[in-house]
Amino acid sequence: MGYEQNPARDSLPSVSSEAIVSAWYRMQVQNAHLLQRLAMEHELNPIDLRALKFLGVDETPRTPKDLAQFLQAGSSLVSAVIERLESRDFVSRGPNPRDRRSTLLHLEPRGIRVIEQLRGLYGRALSGLFAHPDQAAILTATEQIEQGLREAASS
Repeated sequence: MGYEQNPARDSLPSVSSEAIVSAWYRMQVQNAHLLQRLAMEHELNPIDLRALKFLGVDETPRTPKDLAQFLQAGSSLVSAVIERLESRDFVSRGPNPRDRRSTLLHLEPRGIRVIEQLRGLYGRALSGLFAHPDQAAILTATEQIEQGLREAASS
């Protein structure tokens, strides 16, 4: 999925693919810096923060197995991550009504605050786009980037 499939492409200024990739790369470097600052502020390691981000992406209940797949980590590492986050009141475990052998992970208020802080920081960073006249094109481009990253990560 690429920008060539975007019906609003003709209304956007033309730039080289190299310029787009370079801007994306610079943005990712700054995002990594932001995440490192946030992790340090909350005394989290980067893996713990990634786990919180995954659990806070939406309201979907997640299992430790889901978290292991996201982190691409074994059960012992994921157990350690969950135990660290649980001991510091970022997450809790509860019964899984669909599978008695499994548990569901829930963000606790402390974990929710970290996610809300991150979303607020992202909101500030993206605020210049909120007044853009073609919000649909921005949303479409963002969704295409998400899909492209998903495909790249699974290949």
